[in-house]
Amino acid sequence: MGMLDSVLGQVAGQLLGGKNNALTMKLLQSLIKQLGGMAGLFQKLQAGGLAAALASWIGNGNNQSVSAEAMANALGADLLSQAANHAGIDDNQASALLAQHLPNIINSLTPNGIANEADGFDLSDGLDMKDLAALASKFMK
Repeated sequence: MGMLDSVLGQVAGQLLGGKNNALTMKLLQSLIKQLGGMAGLFQKLQAGGLAAALASWIGNGNNQSVSAEAMANALGADLLSQAANHAGIDDNQASALLAQHLPNIINSLTPNGIANEADGFDLSDGLDMKDLAALASKFMK
């Protein structure tokens, strides 16, 4: 598993800039699992009032920033709490990490501005080689 962890660390480091990448990946894994994939996460963010921000993350322009509070409100207390628990952090730290990193993650997973491009990135059942290959392919174009 050492090589897999190393490659994942490099890819996550590119996405997240290094610090807190393991926590953010755990948060994202939990959210994707609970929501049934990236499409479910996108729907949750849209329904939670972040439709314009999400569109900017998917699109090719600048990423609209969101506050930790807006992220927490969009995800809802129960979902956020479960994801935070999975990562071993509190809800406030979880919403802050997601607000900071999720725009860049989604932007990186949708390089051509098409939401369906993120469909191959599915950590809902844990990370496997297919997921790693999908994630790595986003950076090796």
